[in-house]
Amino acid sequence: MLKMSDIKRIKDIYENTSASMRDIAEMTGFSLPTVQKYANADDFTKSNPPDLQQQNFPVLNDFIPFIDEILFRDRSEPRKQRHTAQRIWERLRDEKGFEGSYNSVKEYVRRKKQENSSQSEGFLPLVTTPGFAQIDFGKFKYRTEPDGELFPAFELVVSFPNSNAGWIQVFRSENQVCLLEGLKRIFHYIGGAPRGIKADNATTMVAHIGKGTQRELTDTFTRFIMQYRVQAEFCNPKSGNEKGNVENKVGFERRHLLVPVPIITDFDEYNKELLSRCDKYNERPHYVKKRMINELWEEEKQHLLTLPRYDFPVFDYIVNKVDKCGFVTVDKIKYGLSPQFAGQKVYTKVFADKIEIYYNRELIKEYQRSYGENEEITQWQVYLPLLLRKPGATPHTRFFDQLPKLWQSHLKAVDGAERTDALRLLAEIVADGNDDMCDDVLEMAEECGKFDIDSLRQCYLFIQKPEHHPNPLDIDSPKLNFSPDLSVYDGLRGCL
Repeated sequence: MLKMSDIKRIKDIYENTSASMRDIAEMTGFSLPTVQKYANADDFTKSNPPDLQQQNFPVLNDFIPFIDEILFRDRSEPRKQRHTAQRIWERLRDEKGFEGSYNSVKEYVRRKKQENSSQSEGFLPLVTTPGFAQIDFGKFKYRTEPDGELFPAFELVVSFPNSNAGWIQVFRSENQVCLLEGLKRIFHYIGGAPRGIKADNATTMVAHIGKGTQRELTDTFTRFIMQYRVQAEFCNPKSGNEKGNVENKVGFERRHLLVPVPIITDFDEYNKELLSRCDKYNERPHYVKKRMINELWEEEKQHLLTLPRYDFPVFDYIVNKVDKCGFVTVDKIKYGLSPQFAGQKVYTKVFADKIEIYYNRELIKEYQRSYGENEEITQWQVYLPLLLRKPGATPHTRFFDQLPKLWQSHLKAVDGAERTDALRLLAEIVADGNDDMCDDVLEMAEECGKFDIDSLRQCYLFIQKPEHHPNPLDIDSPKLNFSPDLSVYDGLRGCL
């Protein structure tokens, strides 16, 4: 495209001299058609901006509201988890039965988003070796219910540059146990361990960066790679492009597997689903080799290392002292035990998704692991023995709002011996393993209009062991038609 100064020069020569078009072309060095175009031009106003409204998309007419709704909702979603044109086309195909081309969707989305394409920095192509992987964490967000609050989480990506196959697992943190648990799950799912992995210098793996390629690894990570016989190689500091395949894969997997923003209520179940979905996304052509990725992967699998004979349990093992309120602290989160353990040392196994607390080698409590900050997690049941000694403190405890709703109201309404009796009955219900019956007891008592302790206990016993009503006896049953042999009684008489 000519500069405005060049266009002005052509126009000035044409308007102010007798030079022909061919002469002007020779003088300016521009082609004859170009000279003719600008010499004869009479409208030099600035062009209008491109029309971003829908134009000439008849195949999309019935689907435009669906696309517009996706793009509108994306405005409130995390930027890295907004829909690409490819993802929108896939959803149109899978959810709406769209049979049109990807290009029409791409062009419409391009105009609608008003985004300029960006130019990426170029890198030298590198040789890839079969059986070698790259690993990295990426961030994403999820919900626990539709339109609910967004929570941060992390995707661990393992990619194999030779075939471009990849798998992911998601966790609520990128700590060491999450890293090793994710690697372990993927290795066992694909049926082998990579001969080598390339990663950045995360503190979960690298304790100290030395000169050149020298690295001092953390003890647990060292044990892990020794168990699986994997060689570990690390990038130069601030050189993520050295593992460019997985860097790209993090974004690709997030856009295709974590869009729309996922609803996750059980990370274990969701991770199992993710592995099979990754297999499906490996059913596409390699961007360079033009062969199917899953076919290339079947060849690359032959280069994996066999899995170890012995399992590698992934957890941290720490010693805690129980405080006076019966809590142990793990990563700034307090987990409640029975106050009877106050002052005692306990041993805690810290997994990616749970913690197990042991006393004298006996498991005494298990909790789902929290990744919040300064939280206090407990179960009201463990405090019942202490409440029986201090019933007056019941409504003022920090865990009171965890009690069954009807029992909260009842315990506030009674005091003294009545409250103690009510707490004792509640403790019996819990000791029987019938926590789910707690409110049922008070509901039945309300129907009867009696809340004294004897009536409450009778309600509990009735619910726990409901009255048995046998079926009526069928007197016509063949089993009742029999003729007893009375001769045995004559034998008995002879013995007298």
